[in-house]
Amino acid sequence: RGTRGIEADEGELNDIDLIRNSRSVIVVTRGGYIKRLPLKTFESQGRGTRGKKSTTSNASQDNEVAHCFTCNDHDTLLMVTQKGIAYGLRAFQVPAASRTARGVPIPSVLPVKADDVITSILPVAEFTKDEFCVLATENGWIKKTPLAAFENLTSRGLIIATLEDGDRLRWCEKCTDNENILVGSRHGMATTFEAAKLRPTGRTSRGVRSMRLKEGDTVADVSILKQSGTDKDQRGEFVLAVTSNGYGKRIRTDEFRTQARGGVGVIAMKFKTNQKETDQISCLRIVKEDDEVLFITAQGVIVRQKVADIPSQGRAATGVLVQKVDIEGGDHISSVSIVPKSMIEMSK
Repeated sequence: RGTRGIEADEGELNDIDLIRNSRSVIVVTRGGYIKRLPLKTFESQGRGTRGKKSTTSNASQDNEVAHCFTCNDHDTLLMVTQKGIAYGLRAFQVPAASRTARGVPIPSVLPVKADDVITSILPVAEFTKDEFCVLATENGWIKKTPLAAFENLTSRGLIIATLEDGDRLRWCEKCTDNENILVGSRHGMATTFEAAKLRPTGRTSRGVRSMRLKEGDTVADVSILKQSGTDKDQRGEFVLAVTSNGYGKRIRTDEFRTQARGGVGVIAMKFKTNQKETDQISCLRIVKEDDEVLFITAQGVIVRQKVADIPSQGRAATGVLVQKVDIEGGDHISSVSIVPKSMIEMSK
């Protein structure tokens, strides 16, 4: 007859083969809870609106949003802790929950120690040889490690950086040697330098200085920027600057000239006169005009709006109100997630 036998390993199915590669939003709270929601849960809204709750209305530390980002369900989530430990987890392995649900404790899906905290999560679709993992700390240290070094990362965890006392590992980004690295501080300064000039180091090294921080200042955000003239797609790209009090603007990427690593940088944002002592940078992220963005406050309020609705201004401008924040109630913007045009179309 025409049928043939199938070897056991040839017909073997894994969990990933049975799960649709849908677009999702991953939410992690400061209290150590995590959940996954369909991207279509949050429709686009107008600028300056209050938004929807992404967690339960009980305003406790357990429900304050620490991370919120979009990804594919088949992506590997490279989850980095403040002590320099990295864990690997497929996005679909994060339990799904409703928009107002708290989620599940992170220790139920990863062996994170009680005195450690997840500070950065990087969705990785493929571990390519020409890409690097850029790791940056709150006190300004930065390092570059080949992304392939993390391909076999599992939920058991792996040491990826050595930290000095009092410092925390906060950012984990992908880059190539054809891109630049943008580092911004809480006080509104920013510096840009070539990724190719950052020497690759091993997993356990501390790294080098990314920028010179003034007293009382710390790093606010780290982003990857295409080099000028290397890609036609750079046209239409902006740096999205958002403050903790809800003010934001788009800045043309060519306003951030490439400098030597370790400098003071240039002004990226000025604050409202009556809020200079209370406001600070929450986000310096690369966006395109046809992207959308999710603004998330510490109390779990989410606003999704179009990047094109946010005005383009110079580096020295103070921006416009992009989300009403209950400042008197102790709320502030704690996380910003970019939704690219491709994700928007797939979620419809």
